[in-house]
This record gives sequence, structure tokens and C-alpha cells, in this order.
Amino acid sequence: MQDIASGKYEGVTSNFMKLEYRGVMKEMRVEVGGHDANKGELDLLLDELDKLIDDYGIEEVRADVLLNQSGPWIDDCSEVVDKCHPVSYHNRWVTMKGADTLHAVIASLARAQQVATLDNDFRSLSNGVTPLVLWDVY
Repeated sequence: MQDIASGKYEGVTSNFMKLEYRGVMKEMRVEVGGHDANKGELDLLLDELDKLIDDYGIEEVRADVLLNQSGPWIDDCSEVVDKCHPVSYHNRWVTMKGADTLHAVIASLARAQQVATLDNDFRSLSNGVTPLVLWDVY
């Protein structure tokens, strides 16, 4: 986040990323806390994320609006899958799939140059938006 604050990167996110975050937080709550997160807990976590987004001046785009303006977005996602090349990473093959391709398409429609992620599947992304796999940088 310091790199965004310092101006090295200009941040942009989407409401689709926030939906994915909500699901990941729900899963982590079960893994760490041993119980399902309720709506109130998830809303508090999203409020914290919203504050972080605001504090760092990260632009939030509406994925649904961008996708609806782009035409047949499933075709765009299929093109991402077709153009990516599976990569061997830690003795495992990784490649772009469903929701990952949607993130890449949204990033492209938002005119992002890179997509920051912790998901190793993005290592296979080629053509268009480039992956910034945070495990490699930080």
C-alpha cells in the first residue's frame, strides 16, 4: 500500500473484487475461527476495506457497468483463457480460469496496466493487462 501512497502505482478496484473479498473472508472465518461469518461480520470487514480504499485514493469501478458496455464479456473471458499459457509454478501447473478471467477483463476495461493479485494462476496471463503477483514483490 505504500507504493500506492507514494504514487508508484495508481490504484483501481471493482465491486467484483469486493464480492470476491467477501467470499474469501467468509472462508477464512471458518478456517481460522471455526464458524461461518454472519452478515454483520462480513459487513464490518467490507467497511474496513472501503475505508482502506478511500484512505489510499483507490478508484472503484462498477464491474457490471464496464462489462455491460463492452459487449459479450464471456467472449472476452474466453479470449483470455485462449491466449494464456499454462505455467509450472512450484511443481504445479497454473492457468487462468473463470473468475480470474473476469478480473483480467475488468482490469483491462478499467484501463489498468497491471492486475495486482495473490493468485498464482495469474502467472499464466499474457497479452493485455500484465500480472503483478504480490508474493513476488512484497
